[in-house]
Amino acid sequence: MRSILQDFTPEFLKILNKDKIFWFDGWREYKQNKPKIIREYEKLENLNNEKIKKYLGEIKRKDLDMFKQYWENNFLQIKKDIVMKLSRNSEYFQLKRGDFVVYVTGLLGLKPFYYIETYYGTVILIDAFYHFLNNIDIRKTVENAILKFINENPVNSKKALFAKLLSQIEKYIYDNNNIYKVMEKIVKILYENVDYYNWVGFYLTDDKDKNLLILGSYLGEPTEHIKIPFGSGICGQAASTKNTFVVQDVTKETNYLSCSDKTKSEIVVPIIDKNGNVFGELDIDSHKLEPFTVEDTQFLEEIISLFVKKFL
Repeated sequence: MRSILQDFTPEFLKILNKDKIFWFDGWREYKQNKPKIIREYEKLENLNNEKIKKYLGEIKRKDLDMFKQYWENNFLQIKKDIVMKLSRNSEYFQLKRGDFVVYVTGLLGLKPFYYIETYYGTVILIDAFYHFLNNIDIRKTVENAILKFINENPVNSKKALFAKLLSQIEKYIYDNNNIYKVMEKIVKILYENVDYYNWVGFYLTDDKDKNLLILGSYLGEPTEHIKIPFGSGICGQAASTKNTFVVQDVTKETNYLSCSDKTKSEIVVPIIDKNGNVFGELDIDSHKLEPFTVEDTQFLEEIISLFVKKFL
């Protein structure tokens, strides 16, 4: 069974390492480790800094200490029970969908769970601290939250695919230190698994001319655009502005460098190193009109984020 359940509660409980007057600083550090998830949680609860400080101030250290002790003593068994129940009823819980995952963590104790939309699917976010405070069995909440989600949401096959591919790419990036082999692998995974990614390649900033892109690893039909100046075409514009460019119909783009008559649309994600310099970009052409959605943008930007974190 895929790894559907992850526990981040220990990261939340690091807040106990600080005096209570500094718990808000601890919350911000916690948020830095899971920025997208916690940011969306704050939006759902309409939380600003003052509200967060208020809720943190209402939490008793004694309750948080007791919660930590309870979680350290019981979570392994709780997780075992949940995983066993889900695995024995995998069809009932539709685990093969691949478009949702369960995150258990500590939050502010406001509600039992939330649905957080991400590029790789829906995160069912369970507040373990809420369950401790209210003496509620978290096992049953996980089951009910999954059932509610699958009953109310049709399968998102794109998110399921992207989640699978992102997992493969993340593992390959983590396990390999050769930047060029990693780029080749990313190209291969995207080209072979996403049917409307008809040309996939990297352009890298030239070592001598920092305003020139040089073609790197790619799969698809050969291109005459081996070198592209910054600002020229969609690739050059993405490099010069440092922004992702999504063009759903290339015939409507005045500054477009035609690579093939078959190309109908294009998405380009710039690669910006930690110093703010353009290392290169990931370029994808499609033979379909308007194939790209926000999921594509988020998926590809996350790949580049992982790449930058490892190598740049």
